[in-house]
Amino acid sequence: MTENEIDWPGYLREFHSAAPGSTEALLSRAVAGDHTPYRWLVRAVSGEARRVLDLACGNGPVARELYGRCVVGVDNNAAQLAGAPGPKVQADALHLPFANEAFDVVTCSMGLAVLQPLPDILAEAARVLRRGGVLAATVPALRPLRRGDIRTLTSLTTRLRSTPQFPASGEIKDLKDQLRAAGFHVMESQRERYAYSVRSIEDARRLVGALYLPGTSDARREAAAAWLAERAEARDGLDVAVPIRRITAMRTKVALA
Repeated sequence: MTENEIDWPGYLREFHSAAPGSTEALLSRAVAGDHTPYRWLVRAVSGEARRVLDLACGNGPVARELYGRCVVGVDNNAAQLAGAPGPKVQADALHLPFANEAFDVVTCSMGLAVLQPLPDILAEAARVLRRGGVLAATVPALRPLRRGDIRTLTSLTTRLRSTPQFPASGEIKDLKDQLRAAGFHVMESQRERYAYSVRSIEDARRLVGALYLPGTSDARREAAAAWLAERAEARDGLDVAVPIRRITAMRTKVALA
């Protein structure tokens, strides 16, 4: 199944309704040094920011990292949103139910790879940010990877007969240019390699179950998970790389026409 043949809105709605919190279950267990991708994301949020919008919030891991701050979560999936702490709103990211310049910061964990069309999503984020406000986002990345990571990931995708897919495809092309067109000044773009540790079949299923794999059968997912678990047992544990990019941008003007 090619990316052009995928009904992404339908696939994502069914995926997250059937397994709410699956992305968070994976990323909350992926570590680099002393932090997870969620902790890394919120480190870009100034201590002076009072009003935070968490876009595509899922079940609220970013809000939990910002405990004690005023964080409003937004997601279009009711099953996902049910597990998020309040305040929270079910809404379309293309039509946010907030006034212009209502927030100091917009956070978005992995959502920019999913929300479409991205130029319109970024323009709407710029609209609800005050001038000088910050968009802090993480997105999937293809690097950094170690040599052993490539062998493991290649073997895994061979067994799945597919690679994880996103509406925005792999790495988001021209993300910096798209941010500038939406009225942002890009302040930072960094990459980090996180490691998800597989030590049991449950760990393996959690990993495989969090991947967007349109057209891949449950049987093939289970076979890939079994292979991961067997390899982990033989090696007394197996780390699977999860490369992530963090980008931080300041809203400087309204979106360009």
